[in-house]
Amino acid sequence: MYTKENLNILEQSLKEIFAGLAQRDTSHTVRENLSPNELKGRVDVQVKKEGVDEDEFLVKLREVITNSVKTDHPLFMNQMYGAQNLHAVIGDILTTLLNTSMYTYEVAPLMTLIEKECIRVLGAKIGYEPDRTDGIFTPGGSVSNMMSMVLARDARFKNAQKDGLKEVPAFSIFVSEQAHYSFVKGGAFLGIGGDNIIKVKSDYNGSMNITSLESAITKEKEKNRIPLMVVATAGTTITGVFDNVKQVQGVALDNEMWFHVDAVWGGSLLFSAEQAGKLKGIEMADSVSWNLHKMLGIPIVCASFLTKHTKALEGSLSVVAPYLFHEKEEEAGLDLGRKSVQCGRRVDALKLWASLQVEGEDGFELRIDKMMAQTNLLAQKISEEKDLKLYCEPQSPIVCFQFVNDGLNVDQVNEINFQIRDRLFKEGKIILNYSHVEGLIILRCVISNPDITDAHLDQIRDGVLKHGRELVLEQLDPIDNLKYS
Repeated sequence: MYTKENLNILEQSLKEIFAGLAQRDTSHTVRENLSPNELKGRVDVQVKKEGVDEDEFLVKLREVITNSVKTDHPLFMNQMYGAQNLHAVIGDILTTLLNTSMYTYEVAPLMTLIEKECIRVLGAKIGYEPDRTDGIFTPGGSVSNMMSMVLARDARFKNAQKDGLKEVPAFSIFVSEQAHYSFVKGGAFLGIGGDNIIKVKSDYNGSMNITSLESAITKEKEKNRIPLMVVATAGTTITGVFDNVKQVQGVALDNEMWFHVDAVWGGSLLFSAEQAGKLKGIEMADSVSWNLHKMLGIPIVCASFLTKHTKALEGSLSVVAPYLFHEKEEEAGLDLGRKSVQCGRRVDALKLWASLQVEGEDGFELRIDKMMAQTNLLAQKISEEKDLKLYCEPQSPIVCFQFVNDGLNVDQVNEINFQIRDRLFKEGKIILNYSHVEGLIILRCVISNPDITDAHLDQIRDGVLKHGRELVLEQLDPIDNLKYS
């Protein structure tokens, strides 16, 4: 129970937290380069049996803030999330304070209505008809993708939920070779088998090759395997490009397959009139995964799963639990725990709802358009430099490129790009990532902060060029034991 005294303590702690966050100077480092032992020496994380007093607790909170990566920094581009929306943060704080679980209308009446409203908004952006939209907020995109596999299984094999897979004919699920690893993990977790997740060849930029998809389906049919499901990736993890959703849907229709769109990353482009065309055909998807914390600044985690089959979630996931679900006609369909993998579940929808209340869909569109404008500007700046090479034209707020030099072979170029990222990471002023693609090491910048400036983009370009040119002069040859291997 919140008494006046402990609310005063809470207020003091929150003031300390926000003051500490506000004091973090974004003109300096995103992170400090500390080893685990150095960090242990700096911060005492040990839990004491007798506890600490409030003053010491606040000191420890300051240490937590000081020694954490500044994910709200414009030059934090390592992962697919970034600066948080203030009103969504308020929604997240309120979620914790109210401490509601989302399994029944009985315990979460207004939160249930809020979640259903958020699902309605997202379904409308996808293009689902209002009376054919269902969904749930999930623990993350990986779980959402696994849920699509369960729904696909149960739609085709009506007794699978009860009998398991022992009586089910052999089947295959098709994804791009650039699809998220959660599908292979899901195959193992659900008893489908990771080897039954067929990885389809993608084009150079990472988009699924439709001819290869059709060929892969034919081969599986020749093995007397049923093509159960195909996944279109709307924003790949590495390059952020989109499969041709409409073409993949056509293949799914021709082969009577469940059609899922993994829009965990790219779904938020649907809020932009200028960008939404990249997901043309998503309205035909049987199910969609969409993470709102990826581009929209909603605190982690805010993930959703949507389907146009209004009875599918309950059909696959609902079980009898009379201690929890009480039949009340006026609350029919409002016990959201009936269609969730979880029992206890946070009100993640409140963060999105709070943001939508203030920003509106127009605010989300502005955020997306600003990030895409800066993404395209960074790509242009890279293309103008002879020592930099754009890997592919960006389709979402991810820019992939390399430092190049005509006098170096592929291994040397790879080593230099690895070292560029390593040096930038240790400096801590810019955190970008790298990845292996088609035998190359590419640098990868995720633009997830709408306030990133032209000067920040110049800082990225100039930092890569500086270290790359220094490394060329150091003549990394021969390279016997590549550090990135």
